[in-house]
Amino acid sequence: MTIRVTELRSDVVDALKATMPSKGAPTSLVETMMRKDMDKDTPPSQDLGRFSTTTVDDAMMRIMPDAALKNIACVEEYPSVRKFQERCVSIIADLWNSPTSDPFGTATTGSSEAVMLGGLAMKSKWQRDNRENPEQRPNVIIGENAHLCVKKFADYFDVEARFIPVSERTNYSMSPEAVRRRIDGGTIGVFLTLGTTYTGHYDPIEQVSNMLDEYERDTGIDVPIHIDAASGGFVAPFTSSNESFVWDFRLPRVKSINASGHKYGQALLAVGWIVWREKKWIPEGLLLESSYLRGTQTAYTLSFSKSSAPIVSQYYQFYQKGLAGYRRLINRYLDIAKLLSLELENTGYFVCLSGSTGRSICREGNHNMNPGIPLVVFTLSEGAKKDYPTLDMSALSDAVHEMKFSIPHYTIKGWGNGGSDAQVMRIVVREDLTLELMQKMMDVIVECVKKLTRE
Repeated sequence: MTIRVTELRSDVVDALKATMPSKGAPTSLVETMMRKDMDKDTPPSQDLGRFSTTTVDDAMMRIMPDAALKNIACVEEYPSVRKFQERCVSIIADLWNSPTSDPFGTATTGSSEAVMLGGLAMKSKWQRDNRENPEQRPNVIIGENAHLCVKKFADYFDVEARFIPVSERTNYSMSPEAVRRRIDGGTIGVFLTLGTTYTGHYDPIEQVSNMLDEYERDTGIDVPIHIDAASGGFVAPFTSSNESFVWDFRLPRVKSINASGHKYGQALLAVGWIVWREKKWIPEGLLLESSYLRGTQTAYTLSFSKSSAPIVSQYYQFYQKGLAGYRRLINRYLDIAKLLSLELENTGYFVCLSGSTGRSICREGNHNMNPGIPLVVFTLSEGAKKDYPTLDMSALSDAVHEMKFSIPHYTIKGWGNGGSDAQVMRIVVREDLTLELMQKMMDVIVECVKKLTRE
């Protein structure tokens, strides 16, 4: 029996809204109340600013209820989960050109945890190698294009963050020369980004690595690199540019890499992955042995109990899609991103800034693709600013949201031409952004621009 919300007693409604009721409510009432609120949400397929997976097939959905109830910490009770995780680490290490047949890595609750683990390993190794100078404070090199979690690492683990500015002049990525000016004997490592969430660009990883090689030859100081590939780690390996754009364990300077499985890895929320070049890059004091539950395990994580569902979904996707399936998907995303960029620029209202679809290629007749993730970041064109001085990207984002399309707006401060601020909007191309949905979205954007410029 379905009960209408209007039939619910007011005390039940109030209790469900804010506090735990003194007595439980019938299942049907609770479901009805919750559905009423959930139905107001933006459909996930139209939440166009998010990177995480929004579609799954029927077979995965049939597997998930069993996986959701299995705790990954119980390695003896659920050996399949441990096996799936180890196989995923091996697959990912191979994608990233690991030099060893026995890679070390782990699943995390997302790239934020993975970044913390990567940074903490670099800090601990630096401390071990610099015991004779305990007064020196460690520092880490971070680009202004880095994700917030990288900056959190420095704050949470008492490391001085030395920021490298980025701008249109530096192609929205870190400059090797700027990095060179900021490193010294206290530098625990350099965080580089493969696919910044702000504009989609890749940092010049090989160039920074070469600079650090030269720095070590000159000074004897070995500065490692950690790659935050949260967005690009499952994009770059499947593109034609991966041969010429060297970013992974092919560079000896790269000691660890993380990625988000729930982004372009196609897994369910929330799972991240981190792989080290060699296990020796994790100081032994960080590898903790636990025999609290059945069996003994050695782990390096910031969490303990968690559902195995995201890990199981990652393993399913790897084997269901295979290399060919991922290659087909990722390149389709990149093609759609370029097409969407062209459509946006052809309106005359916008120009694109994003890495794989920026101004240099976002024009008819240019078929090159710069390395980058399937992200479309756009701002108002100079013509639109001149013709419609009151047109504002924030207002446009709000207007589009009222039409049930969520396209986030944000300001990248000092990144524009001549150090100016740039107001942008971001669309993430995912599996459910079909050509039909893209055209519907374009119609909404243009309609909202016309409405705002008439007011």
